[in-house]
Amino acid sequence: METSGIRKLRDRAPQATLSGTPEVSGRVNRLQVVIPYTTRELTEVALKAAAPMVEGLGATVNMIYVQVVPYPCSLEEPHVPSAHLTARLEQAARESAVPVRAEVVYARDRAEAFRQVLRPGSLVLLATSKRWWPTAEERLGRLLLRAGHSVALVAV
Repeated sequence: METSGIRKLRDRAPQATLSGTPEVSGRVNRLQVVIPYTTRELTEVALKAAAPMVEGLGATVNMIYVQVVPYPCSLEEPHVPSAHLTARLEQAARESAVPVRAEVVYARDRAEAFRQVLRPGSLVLLATSKRWWPTAEERLGRLLLRAGHSVALVAV
């Protein structure tokens, strides 16, 4: 299942079904908010900020955790068990006020993983700590902006 250095694992959480959502060429056209899992605290802030954004819009919230696997290790047998990562995501999803679809992605490079996993023009919501220097979340946001995505930063 190794495809250009990325391996995806999807959780078993039920996806929200939307009634009255227009279909475009056989596919459901719905707003999708993507929240990259960074830290537990920052992800909780981003999920709380997403709740009023998606309420009443029939939007879905996708939480993506990218686990970087170093080159000596195989993507098929990473050094961090998927059960541990999935449990971390499920806990954050359970505490969220909105339905969340979680996904774990194993990759060699975090930036490349987000470039390949996100749909074109995705709306990405990132929480970041206030610092006078650029944080990792701000750098990721800048990278995703250059890739053509819409990025919203929530400062903590």
